[in-house]
Amino acid sequence: MKRYLILGSGVAGRRAAKAIHRKSVDSEITIVEEQDNPFYARPMLGELFGRKTGAVQSAAKEKEQLSELGIKFKTGAKVKEVRLHEQTALLNTSELLFFDKMLIASGVRTTRLACDQGNSAGVVYMDRVEDIQALGSNIDAVRKAVVFGASYQAFGALKGLRSLGIDCSLVIPEERLWSQSLDVVASNILEQRLGQEKITVIKGANIEFLEQDADALRSVVVTGGKKISTDLLVVAAPQEPVLDYLTSGGLDTDRGILVDAGLKTSAQNIFAAGDVAQLSTESTVAPNAQAGWLRAWKQGNVAGENMVSGDVNVIYDGIPSIRTRVFDLDLVCLGLSRAEGEGIEAKSGDYPYEEMPYVYKKIIYKQGRGAGAIFLGDVNEAGAVEEWIRKGIPARECDQQVLDNMFKLQYKSSAAYGVLCPVCKFHMQIDNKAEEGAIITCPACGIDFKVERLPNGAFHAIPV
Repeated sequence: MKRYLILGSGVAGRRAAKAIHRKSVDSEITIVEEQDNPFYARPMLGELFGRKTGAVQSAAKEKEQLSELGIKFKTGAKVKEVRLHEQTALLNTSELLFFDKMLIASGVRTTRLACDQGNSAGVVYMDRVEDIQALGSNIDAVRKAVVFGASYQAFGALKGLRSLGIDCSLVIPEERLWSQSLDVVASNILEQRLGQEKITVIKGANIEFLEQDADALRSVVVTGGKKISTDLLVVAAPQEPVLDYLTSGGLDTDRGILVDAGLKTSAQNIFAAGDVAQLSTESTVAPNAQAGWLRAWKQGNVAGENMVSGDVNVIYDGIPSIRTRVFDLDLVCLGLSRAEGEGIEAKSGDYPYEEMPYVYKKIIYKQGRGAGAIFLGDVNEAGAVEEWIRKGIPARECDQQVLDNMFKLQYKSSAAYGVLCPVCKFHMQIDNKAEEGAIITCPACGIDFKVERLPNGAFHAIPV
């Protein structure tokens, strides 16, 4: 009986465990997870500030499914050291786990602020559901909050905090939102939408100093000396791969663990997937593009199948992307969404239209082939365009109907519309005759959501 060890119970680890069990029912599968309660939808973590429980409930049923398959869990256990040549993993409990094959899917953690000495009251890092829940009723005393860093969780935190009527400021080190993936127009539209929610955006700044009084946070000082009065600081970025247990080396790394298209690492019998993994093709492309739920979901399946087969029978052919929602605006960035220079041609029609100020679409061609795209506020055509980019389709072969729907103000009727799952950001097609408020189940993560039609005819999803 083969022993499979999975480090991390995020979506990549859970998906891989299912794939392994499906291919090898008699195998022994063990998942090790540092968090005590890891079963929640991490893209929705920030919304727990608003006391919404959907982030936890949506993943709870998956824990039961995995347990029924006989998959073992060791939660609240930290991997202290991985000994690749011995094929063992040492836990902080001194337990030694043996494996025949291992998947590293330990994800990322938020980098600690240099000015945080570890005992800073009023500072929360967007890593664990327990940290947010620990605020409990104390959140009622918060009147002002600062969120640092642009990430999926940051925008979820802003949404949750604003739902409680808390004044919010967003501080980012970059000169615009997601500067590696968004152009100036898209970033400005997002900033305007945040302004509509009465969120102040401070760009090109870091948190330099925390001012406290009687074990309470009073203010933060950012680059340039500006002081922002606040009761709560939420740190949501930057995030770095969790690799501190790789004490003996043996794996090729860059910004993460380097893997091939089959998710195999440089070490025999070791695979990596999700946020901690870096494909060789991603070394220079969109370095700050966030991995996201859907990428991890797909990679977990690929890694699991290849671990059982012993060879690369399945490959991951996804492209760098961002899929998220900023309040009610769906956002998809694909491939070289920010590419400029020689051989690059960009088309964005006449956006933004006065009638649709929060809708923006752009396609990038490199050497005459589809290479990148931005969709903001309406993601109807994102699925089709992603296929062009993934295959490098020549511009002349791109469906003109899809392009017309992207760039013309009056949309033509099509057989199906696209919508992003509010949890895993899976882009799915739904019938354009779907009724307002219809309940749909995401085929990727299994969460139920209802659809709402926007004024321009597009759909967006709302968790139920």
